[in-house]
Amino acid sequence: MRFSKYNYLALSKQYGGLLYNTRTKFFISLTRGLFDQLTELSLHKDNNITIESLGLTDDLTNTLIKGKVFVGENEDDDFFYLKKFLRYNQAFTKEELSIVLAPTLACNFQCPYCYENNLPSNIIKENTIDSIISFIKNKGHKSIDLCWHGGEPLLAFKQICTFLNKAKENNIKIKSHGMITNGFLLDEDKCKILGQYNLNKIQITIDGDKKWHNKSRVHKSGQPTYDTIINNIENVFKYMPNCHVLIRVNIHSENQNSFPQLYHTLKDKWEGKNYSLRIEFANNVNNSCKVACIAETHKIDYARSLYEKYGIDVEAIAQPQIGGCAASCINTLIIGPMGEIYKCWVDVGKEDRVIGDIFGNHTNNNILSSYLVGSDMFSDPKCKNCTFMPLCDGGCIVRRYNQKHYNIPYNPCPINEKDFLSWMELQYIKITSK
Repeated sequence: MRFSKYNYLALSKQYGGLLYNTRTKFFISLTRGLFDQLTELSLHKDNNITIESLGLTDDLTNTLIKGKVFVGENEDDDFFYLKKFLRYNQAFTKEELSIVLAPTLACNFQCPYCYENNLPSNIIKENTIDSIISFIKNKGHKSIDLCWHGGEPLLAFKQICTFLNKAKENNIKIKSHGMITNGFLLDEDKCKILGQYNLNKIQITIDGDKKWHNKSRVHKSGQPTYDTIINNIENVFKYMPNCHVLIRVNIHSENQNSFPQLYHTLKDKWEGKNYSLRIEFANNVNNSCKVACIAETHKIDYARSLYEKYGIDVEAIAQPQIGGCAASCINTLIIGPMGEIYKCWVDVGKEDRVIGDIFGNHTNNNILSSYLVGSDMFSDPKCKNCTFMPLCDGGCIVRRYNQKHYNIPYNPCPINEKDFLSWMELQYIKITSK
């Protein structure tokens, strides 16, 4: 057997030796003697291990084997190729069709970190809607996953209803129905109508407490947006009780200290309601961010400070998605208001990132192939030997593409060793405090 390369060993000043297996999420604290033994083994990972030579009890030996701390000679490589196989198997499936539809690129907000800048304000026309319906039918799918995006999709609410009515008339079943909106226009009437179309998930951003949100989520008219959005989310709870509201909080250096106030305000206000909170870090994906962005690796330290200071438990390490993102799935398409097709949300409005259109006029397989297989973690030799590979999706495919083709600097690694030790200490604190 071998000492798995997916083991991470670290010596904490406060809590002693700690071990975490990133493949199985097995976590254990170690005596100093066992920590030293395993550290020695970690320096010789290519050598087979005679477990009996470690002098461990049978129970501990079995526990470590079950946790994949010790593995067969080829088991780590087999796991890498299994993950690759599952990702590509999902990425290239044509059994399901996912459509992200942007009926307009116009927006009523001017958020300082927005990656959509200076885009045309076209609104989708009815003949384009008809062509999208035909496009879906020609693909042979009787059901689709649908998500509305923009711009701000509710600026084209009439067109949204037109599409949904035509989809129903053409027996196109919408299996999963979502929307990403700033929430400002989500009034009572729209909620009643969207409830009839079984909208089942909606993402709305609230960037901290009222003060910081109004600085971060800026309406083009200059009017504050916090109270209106809060009231509109209550419209969702009232008129669409089966619709899950995902509240996204974009953290940057200016608003990061306001999150605890928002967390407790919403918890007190909406305890038991159908909502959840997710932290994301504002990033400079298109070099357009006007706030001081925070590195993704800071997320662990930030999550730890939230837990230790405020008792707020947030997920610091995102769970890998076997299916990947829209950019890595051949049958997930982002369709713009003119019928143009993209592979990634952040590409919307960029002519050089169009991969085709619903009319079948042209395709750009160079972008498609590079996104799907040329810019992912499995095309990166560094990822294959990385201890954190099982916890990682390999970073943003589009930013990897930009680095490769345009030499735009990007470090795809969301975890570093110093931060991960802090995360293990946080797990130790949680376990021992129960």
